Amino acid sequence: MINSSTESKNNKKQAHKSFKELRILVPYIYPYRWRLAAAAAALLMISVAMLSLGRGLAFIVDEGLTGDDPGFLSRTILVTLVIALVLAIGSYFRASLVNQLGERVIGDIRAALFHHILSQSSSWFESARPGDILSRLTADTTIIQAVLGSTLSMAVRNIILLVGGLVLVILSSPKMSFVLAVLVPLIVFPLVFLARNLRQASKIAQEKIADLAVLAEESVSGIRSVQAFSQEVYIENKFQELTNQAVMAAIARARLRGLLSGLIIFLVIAGIGCLLWIGGQDLRAGTISAGELTSFVFYAFLVAASVGALSELGGELQRAIGALERISEIFAIQTEFAVPLTPVKTDPQLSSDITFENVSFYYQSRPETPVLDNINFTVKAGEHVALVGPSGAGKSTILHLLLRFYIPIEGQIKIGNTMINYMTNSQLRSHIGLVPQDAALFSQTIGYNIAFGSPNANFADIEKAATQAEAHQFISELPEGYNTLVGEKGMRLSGGQRQRIAIARCILRQPSIMLLDEATSSLDSQNEALVQKALRKIRLHRTSIVIAHRLSTVIDADRIFVMDKGKIIAQGNHEQLLAQSELYHQLAQHQLLSD
Repeated sequence: MINSSTESKNNKKQAHKSFKELRILVPYIYPYRWRLAAAAAALLMISVAMLSLGRGLAFIVDEGLTGDDPGFLSRTILVTLVIALVLAIGSYFRASLVNQLGERVIGDIRAALFHHILSQSSSWFESARPGDILSRLTADTTIIQAVLGSTLSMAVRNIILLVGGLVLVILSSPKMSFVLAVLVPLIVFPLVFLARNLRQASKIAQEKIADLAVLAEESVSGIRSVQAFSQEVYIENKFQELTNQAVMAAIARARLRGLLSGLIIFLVIAGIGCLLWIGGQDLRAGTISAGELTSFVFYAFLVAASVGALSELGGELQRAIGALERISEIFAIQTEFAVPLTPVKTDPQLSSDITFENVSFYYQSRPETPVLDNINFTVKAGEHVALVGPSGAGKSTILHLLLRFYIPIEGQIKIGNTMINYMTNSQLRSHIGLVPQDAALFSQTIGYNIAFGSPNANFADIEKAATQAEAHQFISELPEGYNTLVGEKGMRLSGGQRQRIAIARCILRQPSIMLLDEATSSLDSQNEALVQKALRKIRLHRTSIVIAHRLSTVIDADRIFVMDKGKIIAQGNHEQLLAQSELYHQLAQHQLLSD
């Protein structure tokens, strides 16, 4: 009794969950409600025309073949052709409208999903798997697209035919209602039971495909490391192992679908056999005519075909629900940074003073280890500040907090007199230019990558920025110049070339605040000197914070902050810190002077 009660509760939870997943589609279907209404009208027209064929067969057998009117058969056949024409026209409009609806709805879902993904914080992307994200954005939405484009409308049509056929069978022979009352539960119960298992099997199969996508994406993007360490065979074996798991999961799903289809077909055919036996007895007794029996057989087979089709379509629907569950998991993730209800209006010429007031930060996974501990400092507009310190001191975290990749656990950050949590991300970042240590390039042209932060820039501006970043010369020497494709993540360029393109991108943006995270670390001494000269020019009248491990980067800074274990332990210029800070003196000896 307890197990039965638990099973019933689980079934209700699963049904509620399925309904909840399907409700995700409602906001995306609603804008196309008139297109949906037209498709529903075409679907209803097809179903009514199909159901009317049974009565037409009865008239043909009873009147056209055995009646006294010789012209009745011709008229009946003509009506049948008209019904067939209605079926053809209705099928065209149904397929056309429903497929258009599916394409538009899935397009909107993909756009909304991509927008939601891009709005997530850096901490979410650190734990998320790119391959899994891409699988949900492409493969899972494609499954839903197939269901919206055909499966759902076919399921509705077969439900109408099933219900209509059952009603007409009962009207043809009222005694059939008792037989149907016994047969229908025998057909429906296995469908419901197996469908639940099929949905879970479908979700597992999709997750295995996602694991494959993750491994493939990571292996391709890190192909140099794979080849450098001679791990091709290991990766191939791992891929084969995941492929086998995906195949086994797909086979398990296919077996469930086969079991579902086979069981339903057996039950339906057995039920039809019972109905035909009863109908044959009535014909022999003279209580029904041959035409009525023909009509009855037609509707019985129509019901059987509908149930069989629904068992197949149910498998596809359960697969789509599994995909919707995976997509809804992404939508359920709350964006860490809430958009201000009333964003402050910022002046394009906003003062570029930067203030950190009692700022502390730690990662949620490591609350016992503070990354920043009660940081206080002010960088005046136009000032050039350098951050130095051992690895893990918290230097990069200061830049990440200023860009609001993370939010402080305590304290506040201001630009000018405005707290950054009162700005939208777009407002905040429009004032900031970033040159990271590892330049991120897109598999487009060099010109596209330089103009990425300033898409409206003209070619003259792009060329000028590249010249200031000491990149124009090597770009001009390439066969296609600024139209040269850089390859996946810029693999066709050297590290120094990628870095100079990133610097040109920042220069073109003309930000009031510049953040440089070891921006010249990949350059040789000659190119570094040229880029440093360019950076000194563009730093004029701009606030800049640079993280550096090389003496040439920090020696001309207005102030240097020495950091250790999440705190600023000393500040001053190069000469002052050499005399006053033991840690800075050690860094200058072992790191800063390494160049």
